[in-house]
This record gives sequence, structure tokens and C-alpha cells, in this order.
Amino acid sequence: MVPSPSVPIRHLVSGRRPGKIECMTEPNDEPSAEEEDNLNDHRRRMRFQWPDLMEDLIEDGRRRGLFENLPGKGKPLDLEQNIYEGSQTLANQIMKANDIKPAWLSHRLGVVEKIETFRAEMARTWQRYRTNFAYAPDENHRQALNVGWNEVCQGWQVAVDKLNKEIDSYNLKRPPAQIELYKLLLADELKRIEAPRYLM
Repeated sequence: MVPSPSVPIRHLVSGRRPGKIECMTEPNDEPSAEEEDNLNDHRRRMRFQWPDLMEDLIEDGRRRGLFENLPGKGKPLDLEQNIYEGSQTLANQIMKANDIKPAWLSHRLGVVEKIETFRAEMARTWQRYRTNFAYAPDENHRQALNVGWNEVCQGWQVAVDKLNKEIDSYNLKRPPAQIELYKLLLADELKRIEAPRYLM
């Protein structure tokens, strides 16, 4: 409980309910020595031990039953309402009722699906080249595989550039609170599947 200007601090630290104490209005109504000590201790802790003081005040309120019979006690939380929706509440309710995704979310899901498809294709292609290269009968076959692998990597670079443009497009449209998608790097994607850039 944070002291307010209308309630003297000594009412909060005296161990009694503020509602049962008359505020000091008379000029000669001086606090007792015990209340003065409590007040000084409270001020010191407000300045130097704020986290511990707040925990003590909360615990004191719990012991005195100040948190009993609160509205909604024992009832499940209502998670249907998003307090951060603001003016979009009605629009979001209509979209949810009709199972319609926001445009930015559909865009994100589409980009993520393309990235996953690209990575799966990279893994399959690398597995085929690795096996063929390991069992190549002679140097000519290995040279041909090396040329083919280089062409594959060049094609992947083109695909990465195209995906990065889509990632840029999504990042410009996404709501500020949503996590951005990071651009791809061919070197990182090759490392992901443990593949070299060149076979020879």
C-alpha cells in the first residue's frame, strides 16, 4: 500500500487500520514516541529499502485480512478480453468469430512456410550430393558433382535473396509488438545442414 497525501504515513506503519484512525487535524495532536519511531523507520526504508518495504506492507496486509473477499476471488480469469486491443476490440472479435487471421499474421505464416520448404529442399539435395560424391567411381564423376553442386548453391543464393525480400516486406507491415523475422544467409543455411560451399 503506497502512502497518499490524504493519509498520514504513520497510519500505515502503526499496525492499525487507517479507517479506524482519525487524521491529525489539531495543531497539538502530536504522534506518540512509538508512532514517531515507526514513522522515521518507514521514511528510512522508503528511501533505502523500497522493495523490502513493499513486501513487508503486502505481508502485513495479508495477515490483517485486507486481501480477503476481493472481487472475483475463486473465479477463473477471463482471458478472452485483451486489454491491449484498444480501438481494435470489435474488429478482433469479429475476425476471431469468423476464424479470420489478420493480414500481417497470414503474411508471416506464408513466409515462414516458404523458409521451411526451402530448408527441407536444401537438406534433401545435400543428402543426395553427399552420397553420390562419397561413392563416385572416379575423379571425373567427382568433378561433375562439384560443378553441379556449385550451380545448386548459386540457385540457393537466388532463392535466399528472394526470401529476404519477402522478409523485408513482412517486417515493414508487422505490428510493433510482434517479433521480426531475420534475413537468411546462405552460409548459415549451409551450416544448418552441415554442408560445404564447395565439394572440392
